[in-house]
Parts: sequence; structure tokens; C-alpha cells
Amino acid sequence: MRWIKLLSILSLWLFFFALLIIVHLCISALRLPNRWKIVSRSVQGFTWSMRAILNVKVTLEGDAPDLKRGPCVIISRHFGYLDGIILGSLFPVIFVSKQEVKSWPVVGWWTTLCGTVFINRQRKGLIPLAVNEISRKLKQGANILLFPEGAATNGDRMLPFQTAPLAALVRSRATIVPVILTYESIEEKPISVTNRDLIYCYDDMDFFPHFWKLLALRQVKVTVTIQAEIECSRYEDNSASRKNLADDCYNLVLGRVSQKKLRA
Repeated sequence: MRWIKLLSILSLWLFFFALLIIVHLCISALRLPNRWKIVSRSVQGFTWSMRAILNVKVTLEGDAPDLKRGPCVIISRHFGYLDGIILGSLFPVIFVSKQEVKSWPVVGWWTTLCGTVFINRQRKGLIPLAVNEISRKLKQGANILLFPEGAATNGDRMLPFQTAPLAALVRSRATIVPVILTYESIEEKPISVTNRDLIYCYDDMDFFPHFWKLLALRQVKVTVTIQAEIECSRYEDNSASRKNLADDCYNLVLGRVSQKKLRA
């Protein structure tokens, strides 16, 4: 079963890799606007197919956002790469990832072609470049998937949300859609400290050995709860206001509140 899944994913990857190249060529030849909005819809097809192969069952709670109104930013806590597959299958998005992913064999090529914004957290002086890139893609009408913690965790606690990337959201007057991502079970067994590392990938875990173990799983169940939207137009572009925005997002993603009166 593991090898069948792997061959299916490799075939899927080759198909979508070729498709994305064609999409990029067509966009350039026809001079179509909103390149990354178009690309994000192809990426959604890939991640939906990936989720189906991995047999990740998703229960969606709450009202789905109206993605036609304008650029939205999906934010969630972060447990590992599986988060991106799940949320990317539900929403057409451009990913934001750590710089190291760009150098990974195969994965780096794919994520670059998908328009992923890479953030170099080791060199703080380069973060404004990533902020500007997020702003450009939001202005093109693309949605962004952002994990404000900046790193994956084992789920014991949620890290403070980083405020620097939020500057792009405020400047673009984007709508934030906070979601609560809850892994419920692995093969009908509730998530616990004994099995969570089969799906959570954090700290110094290597991607490829972890992914090989993930392929052996028969089923994973997840609940995605959509929280109240946050209009970034209510916040000013300064450090104090971005901190307020980070706090509001944090409370919603943590599930402390289901509805909240947001600060202007």
C-alpha cells in the first residue's frame, strides 16, 4: 500500500509539474493578469488529490469565506507540512514557507513553481522582501496561507504570532480567515503523545523519512473550524496595531473565542 501511494503521488506530481509549466507559459504568452490567482487554483487541485491519496478525512465547520470578495489570508497554527496539504485542498492559496524548503530536492522546485513566498528567519534584514512579495501577490488577487507561529510544533502549546508578516496584510487591506486545525485521530485512534509524531513534523525532523512513515497510515481524520473573519482595514500599519492584530488572530486560532469585537 505504501509503494502504491508513493507511485501515485509521484505520477500526480509529474502531471501537475508539467501542468504548472504550461499554465505559466500561457499566462506569459497571453499576458494575463493575476498570475498567482490562476496558479493557486491549479495548486488546490494538486493538494486535493494529495489529500485523497493520503486518505485524510476533513470535517469542515463554520461558514466558508467568500474568496471572490478580494484577497484573503488563511491563518492557522502549525504542526507540519500536512497542514499545507489539508488547508491548500480547501482553499486556493499561495503558500508562505521557511527559506530552507527552497533547497529541498524536488520539493523546492515544486514550491517555487507554485509561487511560494520564502521567509529567511535567520536573516531578519531580508524579511521586508518577503513582506513586499506577500503584498504583491495579495494585490494580484491571490489568497495566502500563513502560519504566524513561524515554526511547527508538537501541539503542546501555540507559539506567539510573529507580527512582521502581518504588515503585508494590513497594507493590502486583506481579509484574514482564522481557522482552528484539529487533528482528531489516526486510524480511529485519538491523537496523543504516542502517535502524534506520525503526522506532526516539527523541530529537526527530516521530511523524507517522516513522509515515508506517513504513507503507511491508512486514515487520518481532521476538523477544520472557520472562525470569524478579521478585516485588516481596521488596523493601522504600525507596530502597536500589528501587535493588536496578532493578538486578535491568536485568540481566534487558539479557539478562546468564536466571535470577537475587534479593535479598530
